[in-house]
Amino acid sequence: MKYILKICCFFLCPLIVVAQTQQKKLDSLHAALNTAQNDTVKLLTVNGLSAFYSESNWDSALYFSNKCLQISGQLKQPLWVANSLLDKSYFLFKKGNLPEAYKLANEALLITKNDASEKNVFIPARDKLLGKPHEYRLNTLGGAYHILGVEVIDADKSIVYFKNEISLAQEIGNDDNLVNSNMNIGTIFLRKGKLDSALIYSFRGIQYAEKTGEKNYEGSIFKNIGDIYLKYDQYDSAIYYYNRSVQVNRQQNSISGLVLVYSSLAKLFKIKGVGDSSLHYAFEAFRLSNTLNSERGLVISTLAISEAYKILGNKDSAYAYLSISKNINDSLNTDYQAKLIQYQNINFEEQQQLEKESQKNKDAKTKIITIALLSGIGLLSVLAFVFFKNNKQKQKVNTVLEDTLSDLKSTQTQLIQSEKMASLGELTAGIAHEIQNPLNFINNFSEVNNELMDEMKDELSKGNYDEVKEIAYNVKQNLEKINHHGKRADSIVKGMLQHSRSSSGKKEPTDINALADEYLRLSYHGFRARDKSFNAILKTDFDKTISNVNIISQDIGRVILNLITNAFYAVDEKKKLFPKGYEPTVSVSTKKINNMVMVSVRDNGNGIPIRVLDKIFQPFFTTKPSGQGTGL
Repeated sequence: MKYILKICCFFLCPLIVVAQTQQKKLDSLHAALNTAQNDTVKLLTVNGLSAFYSESNWDSALYFSNKCLQISGQLKQPLWVANSLLDKSYFLFKKGNLPEAYKLANEALLITKNDASEKNVFIPARDKLLGKPHEYRLNTLGGAYHILGVEVIDADKSIVYFKNEISLAQEIGNDDNLVNSNMNIGTIFLRKGKLDSALIYSFRGIQYAEKTGEKNYEGSIFKNIGDIYLKYDQYDSAIYYYNRSVQVNRQQNSISGLVLVYSSLAKLFKIKGVGDSSLHYAFEAFRLSNTLNSERGLVISTLAISEAYKILGNKDSAYAYLSISKNINDSLNTDYQAKLIQYQNINFEEQQQLEKESQKNKDAKTKIITIALLSGIGLLSVLAFVFFKNNKQKQKVNTVLEDTLSDLKSTQTQLIQSEKMASLGELTAGIAHEIQNPLNFINNFSEVNNELMDEMKDELSKGNYDEVKEIAYNVKQNLEKINHHGKRADSIVKGMLQHSRSSSGKKEPTDINALADEYLRLSYHGFRARDKSFNAILKTDFDKTISNVNIISQDIGRVILNLITNAFYAVDEKKKLFPKGYEPTVSVSTKKINNMVMVSVRDNGNGIPIRVLDKIFQPFFTTKPSGQGTGL
């Protein structure tokens, strides 16, 4: 028994802490309202109280939103009036008064579409991130689209409203508004049975919630994701996200959110045939619906209780709660039908008004077009004379431009070839160093062979044929090494010639690893030839699964060479700044990715300044000092 009590305490403690925190927040707001010295402070406080009760007590939320509407009107703050109308619209919608909610939302939309509402707007310190009045107005306009998206019956029209909200939020950089809008689009797709789209938008909402810290709707999104996985019959995933929804809704004190997620959990356990668990969650939803005075919540929860009792075999209780659910639902439907007719009338009147305005706009546009056409005819007559006069002059200018363009193309070709020759000059020392290695081997092995031939003659004269065979074998091995290093020197010379001549444009099978390795060493020795004090750690990581690749080796080689040369320049510059404790390092790697090969050159130098990143591919742009780089 003590063990059970400990478990209960463990789970109840977080709830008690959350409740205490919420109560402190509420007490603080009421204290601030009682001591408010001016209407601006009162406005902020009643707005805070309205937000506090938004998901826990809609009657209280409505009371404070009306207060907010009254004060903002007295202060002549149109955007605050619009905000208050939207809050009131949302709470009325939650209580089932759709016609009045829709009417208020359209009033707010008209206010926020008018640029004049930006004048002398009061922006509280907590909303300074929205910046200027224009951004504040667009944010409120996004809120109007959001409320209308929630309230309209047409799902496709609703999605259009939410996408309008997303566009405005992205325009002003307010990612907070991207949480709820993506959540609601996901909810619509869930109702339409488009589960993949529903999941995409729901997870997008979660990503923005995590990014911005806007957690108010995170519980609802987790509940939606649970509903999607329930539709997929993936019960473990559904339970996981339902539990996350419960946790977040408790933290946010969202009673309406808890009603919905408990109802979903009751449905899940009903499907699984676990009557006890289904009944537990249904009663939790019922209890909270009573607290919230939500008739819709009572319909859902009493129906869930009835179905849970049916699984448990208690037919009397099942029938009793089914009757309660039906009675409340019938009452709701009667009221809903009456309000739906009002809503449709309001929608019809709004459509008629829009058509009238559209007709006025068409008449005005027709007059403007007529005047514009007459003015245009006169203007065209004048322009025709001017164009005729200027035509001959343009022909002369075009001839000069064509000659200039031809000269520029010729100059460009010469510049590119000059750049190639300049880079070849930089490599000369490196090439000499590379050729020297195989030449040294050739010379050394040639001298050894001469000595071995002398030994062979002596052994032949002595008749030691076994020794002669051994010497002959050594001579052959040395000749093979001479041949190998001769080919190595030949390939270096060919590479140098390929680098200097114009590209043939023909692709040939090339060992990309060997090409990268060769240019790394050539560039390094070339750099050291200019500065003997320069040293760097060279690292390579070549993917051995890469076979020969069809490339224009001269062109790709120049690209790799320039990257490596720039890397050495970068680490050398940093070494001058930090002579102690810094080890210049340049790495070259290759990697096969599907049907592509990636060649990477990395250095630990100073890097490219952020301010010039968008310029690095501009012709002739370089960060090197004048005379040290052309940007080609």
